Amino acid sequence: MPSASRSRSRIHAGSHPSTSQLHRPHILTSRGRRRVAGNFAWLSAAEIACRIISVLVTLQLARRLGTAGYGRVEFAFNITLWLVLLVREGLDVIAAREIARHPRLVRPLVHLVMAIRLTIATALLALLVPAAWLLMPGPTERTLLVLYGLMLLTTAAGIDYVYRGLERMGPVAVSLLLRTMVYALGVSLLVRSSADLLRVPVLLVAGEVSGIALTWSLHARGYGWPRPQWRGGRFLRVFLTRGRSVYAIQVSQAALVTIDLLIVGLGSGWDHVGLYGAAHRMASVALTFGLIFQQVTFPALSRAWRSSNASGREALETLVALLLAAYIPLAVGTTTLAGPLVATLFDRSYAGAAPLLAIEIWRAPLLSLAFLYQAALIARNREASGMRLLAGGAICAVPLIVVLRAVLGLPGAALGAVLTALVLALAGYLRLAREGWQPAWHHFALRPLIASLCMVPVCLVGALAGLGLAIACGAAVYVAVLGLLGGLKPFGIGR
Repeated sequence: MPSASRSRSRIHAGSHPSTSQLHRPHILTSRGRRRVAGNFAWLSAAEIACRIISVLVTLQLARRLGTAGYGRVEFAFNITLWLVLLVREGLDVIAAREIARHPRLVRPLVHLVMAIRLTIATALLALLVPAAWLLMPGPTERTLLVLYGLMLLTTAAGIDYVYRGLERMGPVAVSLLLRTMVYALGVSLLVRSSADLLRVPVLLVAGEVSGIALTWSLHARGYGWPRPQWRGGRFLRVFLTRGRSVYAIQVSQAALVTIDLLIVGLGSGWDHVGLYGAAHRMASVALTFGLIFQQVTFPALSRAWRSSNASGREALETLVALLLAAYIPLAVGTTTLAGPLVATLFDRSYAGAAPLLAIEIWRAPLLSLAFLYQAALIARNREASGMRLLAGGAICAVPLIVVLRAVLGLPGAALGAVLTALVLALAGYLRLAREGWQPAWHHFALRPLIASLCMVPVCLVGALAGLGLAIACGAAVYVAVLGLLGGLKPFGIGR
């Protein structure tokens, strides 16, 4: 592999980016924060719209398919999601990091990443077909899982990581909206009852194809049409050496997000899977914003650490403060209003999902914080440390969730997932502390926690008049109390 100096000389020889662009210190200055805020706003707006639409689709499916039918769909989807993340996430992170650092590498990286991902996707799909006969009890469930498996091929063809690395989140946001709207329209028109169960994955794949076609057409204008190529031994060596740790991290993340539902699905009836899946899906919606936050801020975080340890730590502290300020009230409010939320969103057959949601929601802030710490380790080229933490957590989560599920039932599975997330967040913090990079998270958590506790009685009283009033009044109290306590200005936010 060429030395760092030789690699830089090759990049400098091109017409873009300029030398000043490559060597200018990058930290989260006012301009940098505005860029991060703008990118986060693009993706957040798209994700908010997508999640609202997805929630509506989920409610439609839950009512039209029933708890047993919805349980089948949710279980098959989460198995496939785990495999999809094997294809997508690890390579996406490495490619986005290299594109953020060296924009001239876009074309060769896209060709190589596509070749790698298509190979992995084809192999996984070939294994999924016989696995469906082992995991699923009947022909309908087996066909359902195989149809969801087609998402492996669409995922392999995706190139969203290019725009994430270039910090151009607009195309990613539009692509997400297009995928979701195609899927939602199809479900609304074509899925009327449990007899239409197999149409759900077909419509989901159709939505993915439409979004990918959009990003391909945009990419073709500047770089030509994407095509798989195995050329570029240097890039391949980078992926095999640096990328394998990141890949293992993303695999572990996928396992941590879905392992509790898979354990419940393998040991419960479809009605119980439907109840647990409803709570799990709602918590996953909240967790999505933590994953977006990690993706949006990763390029800037990488450059900040590259500039200096001080700027990297300052950037990480800013990001942790923002994350906790948003997630703590969300988790506290959802736990407080879990009963009214489930009653409003689902029918009476899903009442048992309320206590599960009150526990499951805490996965969102804890896993988001743990994943942000892993992103910081990747940005500092400490992928191996992050890999060991997450892989160990994913492995240990299995017996913990199995035991708690056997002792406490469905709430035990949710509790096991939350405890695993808590341990991972603490472990990530301690790993950063060994290098002197740890953020002062306890300072960032105290004020949002106090403000969130103050809104609890307001939410409980407001719920007597209606869920909307309870949410609005609780949010107003949180913002007011947080402002009285000083807000986030002491941490460099809002200056």
